[in-house]
Amino acid sequence: MMKTWDIRVDDIEYRIELKNNKKVFVNGEELKLKNYVKKTGLVHTEYEIPFGPKTGVLVLMSMNAPHLYIDNRDCETGQEYSPLKIPVWAYIFMVLHCINFLNGALGGAMAVVGITFATYISCNKNMNIMLRLILNILLLIVIYAVVFGVAVVLAGLL
Repeated sequence: MMKTWDIRVDDIEYRIELKNNKKVFVNGEELKLKNYVKKTGLVHTEYEIPFGPKTGVLVLMSMNAPHLYIDNRDCETGQEYSPLKIPVWAYIFMVLHCINFLNGALGGAMAVVGITFATYISCNKNMNIMLRLILNILLLIVIYAVVFGVAVVLAGLL
């Protein structure tokens, strides 16, 4: 996967290329992302990428396209950057998903999936809060239905 941004900073053109979410090329010069980590969260990682006199913030999120911000503005959309913050109520859903760890390997795997999706849904500011709550409740129901459905099927086979 390759993502490219062509930007202009202080009348200088820069071409920033992200390759496989591991390497960044600034005008052809390779930068290893691991050397520029700024902040790591549950579903995202921020990197400070230097170019010229400025520093950009590259945000990589699971299940989302990468975004590059310069002067707190998205290089593609112009939207202002606001750091990802997990709402307090989202932790309730995460704890409810953690209960699945008691259901063996499948339950543990589904718990990880549930926590990841619950975090992503809860942090998505493009949805209103009621929609996020409804989606988290539906996710919880689906995850538990899958775990118990598989358990019932396996119990029937034995």
